[in-house]
Amino acid sequence: MKFFENIKTLDELRKEYRRLAFLYHPDKGGDTAIMQTINDQYDRLSKKLINSNETFSEGRKEYEQQVSEEMRQRLDRIISLPGIVIELIGSWIWITGNTFPLRDTLKGEGYKFSHPKTAWYWHKGEYFKKSGKLMSMDDMRDVWGSERVEFQSKANYVN
Repeated sequence: MKFFENIKTLDELRKEYRRLAFLYHPDKGGDTAIMQTINDQYDRLSKKLINSNETFSEGRKEYEQQVSEEMRQRLDRIISLPGIVIELIGSWIWITGNTFPLRDTLKGEGYKFSHPKTAWYWHKGEYFKKSGKLMSMDDMRDVWGSERVEFQSKANYVN
């Protein structure tokens, strides 16, 4: 099975991975062998997209590879949490929904809570805001794009 056909960018790859993980992850009723295939294809295409990007410096390539791997691992660890919505905005993972009962779990997984946005987030490395402007979730979605995935049953998925 080829899961990532017609994917041309890292953002597209990460969004599609998250969608597929919601469909096929064993914690969501999926098959372990299929999920392993998805993980393998994700890793291979991620490396290919990063290494073939001529605008990336060697340091950026290494950073993007680390982000791809860590995002996959982090999504895998939280995907089965009940009542949450996972959203990828740029290279950030944002979690909303019924997160209050899961706050200790999310904190233990390295997510931080943004009070102004009332959402949990993860981003690789340190982030230093360049302007004093506070962006809303909608502002961030407009600037960096967004993919919001909620669990769907596999019966609704057509490949």
